[in-house]
Amino acid sequence: MTAAVSATPGSPPDSPRLSDAAFATLKAEIIACRLAPGSSFSEAAVSLRFGLARAATRAALTRLAEVRLVLPVARHGYTVAPVTVQSIRELFEVRLIAEPKAAALAAGRVDTVALRRLNQAPQDARTANERLRFVAANRAFHRAIAAATGNARLFAILETLADEGERLVHLGLFGPGSGDQDRAAADDGHEALVAALEASDPVAAERAAAAHVEHARDIALARVLSGKPDLPIG
Repeated sequence: MTAAVSATPGSPPDSPRLSDAAFATLKAEIIACRLAPGSSFSEAAVSLRFGLARAATRAALTRLAEVRLVLPVARHGYTVAPVTVQSIRELFEVRLIAEPKAAALAAGRVDTVALRRLNQAPQDARTANERLRFVAANRAFHRAIAAATGNARLFAILETLADEGERLVHLGLFGPGSGDQDRAAADDGHEALVAALEASDPVAAERAAAAHVEHARDIALARVLSGKPDLPIG
């Protein structure tokens, strides 16, 4: 009988651990727009740039293509998914389906004290650290509601939508940099949502979540269509 061959110590280049790390690294770069929308790169180039193993990079890019953060281009590598008026409209159409239903499911089941604390992050952020704090708090606010649904599939969908939404924040379409009126309306929308969740009112929570998503959509589209700010929008 042939003796079993012992595994080489350490993880091989295509191990789940390395591919997961590569996926997390590249996704973070795309969401933060350090890999800009519409930019192109080869597997070899991005592997070298971020010090990633080639097999792990290949697996990560396949996963990023599945969630449409990158687009494979035959014989030319990959392109970071561009942000277009159509892509923004499609994103918010799906958010309007998923987020109000999540809010209804989370009513009475989420820690509203924690939500109000997260909602204190300054939308009128001036420094880079304040902007990052706002982005992280806003993401945590919506993640807490998604988690409170108790539905793992819905949570995964909302996380993917949140990745795309966070990219729009980094592009400057809303959040830090918005006008006073927009910031006040966004704060009011969050507070209306929290109040409905606290009251265990799924109908009011669904309505408040829909209004909040519609408000964000209108701001994003208005800023893109006005040509301000000067953004890499396709």
